Amino acid sequence: MSVSIRVDKVVKKYGDTAVINGLSLDIREGEFFTLLGPSGCGKTTLLRMIIGFNSIEGGTIYVGEQAVNDIPPDKRNMGMVFQNYAIFPHMSVRDNVAFGLKMRKVPEKEAEERVEEILKVVKIDHLKDRMPAELSGGQQQRVALARAIVIRPEVLLMDEPLSNLDAKLRIEMRNAIRQIQRQGNITTVYVTHDQEEALAISDRIAVMNGGVIQQIGKPQDIYKRPQNVFVSTFIGLSNLLGGVRKGNQIIFNDGDYSVSLSNLKEEEKEGEVIISVRPEEFIMNKGDGEGLHGVIESSVFLGLSTHYFVKIGEKVVEVLQTEAEEILPEGTAVALTVKEKCINVFRKDGEETLIKGEEL
Repeated sequence: MSVSIRVDKVVKKYGDTAVINGLSLDIREGEFFTLLGPSGCGKTTLLRMIIGFNSIEGGTIYVGEQAVNDIPPDKRNMGMVFQNYAIFPHMSVRDNVAFGLKMRKVPEKEAEERVEEILKVVKIDHLKDRMPAELSGGQQQRVALARAIVIRPEVLLMDEPLSNLDAKLRIEMRNAIRQIQRQGNITTVYVTHDQEEALAISDRIAVMNGGVIQQIGKPQDIYKRPQNVFVSTFIGLSNLLGGVRKGNQIIFNDGDYSVSLSNLKEEEKEGEVIISVRPEEFIMNKGDGEGLHGVIESSVFLGLSTHYFVKIGEKVVEVLQTEAEEILPEGTAVALTVKEKCINVFRKDGEETLIKGEEL
């Protein structure tokens, strides 16, 4: 049975330094919830507070309706998958997976049945008699995952579980993890610094920086409508351009080009702004037509698309073209316009979007 998690104004200190100070969030039953952010942002600290490995200096964590601050980790009915797998080198695959059941004094026959079942779910039942040294990185991670979920936890916690795998195996494993999580409907909290991984695997994402949650939302909402400049630049690629707002008009600083937006907030109708344009939100044409005028400095052919670096004044922007009939050579003069409904506009300090909230 899945449960909800409520983190209510929690505080974590090391000495006199508060690395997390009054953080709150709600994780829904059966949800795949990802904590995403750069190294040192507090995401692993928060994960360890949820399972009980780190103390809590303030606030409360609830699992379902129960406060768990004073409950030891082994009594919280949570499974944990670590970055370094943390499987026992002297035990076979079968014995590694059965370890948690043994500690819980599950009857031997039932334990054997549950181990056999979970090994089939994670697709390593043919490896049950092997030792960890005989397994690949992906196979070891499947053992760690099986060990975490065989105890039938209410909550599954995962700390950078794929960071030690190569790119192809990471994709394979993230798909496997998502499928297994859905089958069991286990409330899952997943920590990563990999934006693509978070977008691909999550129901919702909390973007963290400096111990503070910057934005919580569905992957497409966070990508398309970031709430501040940090989120805009941390999730995917964003070109940041200076501009001025005059009513519903956004005037770009680089050249005689402006756009009219119908989705701007009513406040701060005049003044300097930051305009965020993702590479795929530019429309590029040869020549000196309407738009921001620039020159192609270089390009990278990526099969389905071509990635251009275009110099506009003193700034180089990145442009992604997916349907171009020809690859334009270096030195080509181009004009860039933007897909008006897609771009984002922020206050001059970058702390808040000026785009109205919308359902995507």
